[in-house]
Amino acid sequence: MDNSQKTGIGLVIALAVTLIVGAVFLQASAQNIGQVRNTETLANESLATVVNGTAQYITTHKAISDVVIYNETNNVIVGAGNYTITNNVVNNGALAIEILPDATAGYKSAWQVSGTVEPLTYENSSGGRSVAYLIIILMALALVAVGAGYGLKGYAS
Repeated sequence: MDNSQKTGIGLVIALAVTLIVGAVFLQASAQNIGQVRNTETLANESLATVVNGTAQYITTHKAISDVVIYNETNNVIVGAGNYTITNNVVNNGALAIEILPDATAGYKSAWQVSGTVEPLTYENSSGGRSVAYLIIILMALALVAVGAGYGLKGYAS
């Protein structure tokens, strides 16, 4: 086996390793992009204890909009004057949604909270969300360029 054959085998192995590792990183990155870019729907998150002046926390998300709160039997909407919502509150070292009840007597039972929420990993900046997609596109193009570069180098000799 001469040196050019050894070089050719080395290039093929290097190409295979580079493409496999790159594809794994690309897939892992692309798989998680939805957590950075997409809001979710929260349906009937239960707040079991409704005591005026005692904050309740939704710790699975960091912000909520389009809020609708129902009473415990899910048939009466709790008016917005009966609570205050604060987004991006730090609770036990993590971001959360704070709901502070100030309810009249008719609304002091358990509540069911629904709305559009931002996951803890959500990127608030529209520019940041766009860059996340751009990173995936550039990573895919880099893999193509590496594959083409190795391929051309291998056939040029």
